[in-house]
Amino acid sequence: MLFFKNQINSMIKSGLFLSTSLFSILSYADVSGNIGVVSDYYARGLDQTGGVSVQGNIDYNNASGFYLGSFSSNIKWYDKTGDGVFDSDVEWDFYTGYANKITDKLGYDLNLSYITFLNASKYNFIEGSASLNYQIDGSVPTNLSARVYFSPDRNGYLPSPKTQDESAWYVTTQADIQLKSDLILTPQVGYVFGDALDQKKVGGMDKFINYSLSLNKQFKEGFSAKFSYVGIDLDGHDNKIILGLNKSFSF
Repeated sequence: MLFFKNQINSMIKSGLFLSTSLFSILSYADVSGNIGVVSDYYARGLDQTGGVSVQGNIDYNNASGFYLGSFSSNIKWYDKTGDGVFDSDVEWDFYTGYANKITDKLGYDLNLSYITFLNASKYNFIEGSASLNYQIDGSVPTNLSARVYFSPDRNGYLPSPKTQDESAWYVTTQADIQLKSDLILTPQVGYVFGDALDQKKVGGMDKFINYSLSLNKQFKEGFSAKFSYVGIDLDGHDNKIILGLNKSFSF
């Protein structure tokens, strides 16, 4: 009987320890999210929906620099056969990483993402990335950043994702220019290349450059609006003006 009593006391103590540890972790963390709508969903200069898209994400950020989160959006991906039937209508992404400072002005971010497409797992892929960002103070505060992405199997660029396994890189840089406390202008340019974009070797798409210019306006109560002009240097892909509304929140 004494044995069972000691076991119960041990379990209670363990439970209290785990609860205290969990509370300690959460007390140094922030859980937030946002939900929004855009007139069109473009990713790296490529149209994902051909129309209105509803999107949302939720993020956990720890004071140590560790974070994880998830993003989801409706899509129309792809109609490669031309019969008007799309392989997937939902994108759902999962990501984790670590971000911190090297100096007061210089920071870094290491990220690992898993991009999934509902009912079309042949397009799913894992992608890792690393970035540096530098804060410029002054009358017009500006944050400069550059990020390099790598995927060992970037299926979406391939004409036959079930039978082809080819890698792809994406290098992008941007400047977030704070014109006012609630107004940010962001020019961006990126370059997509790699074995999956070797058109002579694997078919499908050729390597390309994408670019954008965005203006983000913050309002009260976590609301914001975004105006973007996005473009790409691939034939058959149009440049686009995109409008977006967003509401952020925290728990």
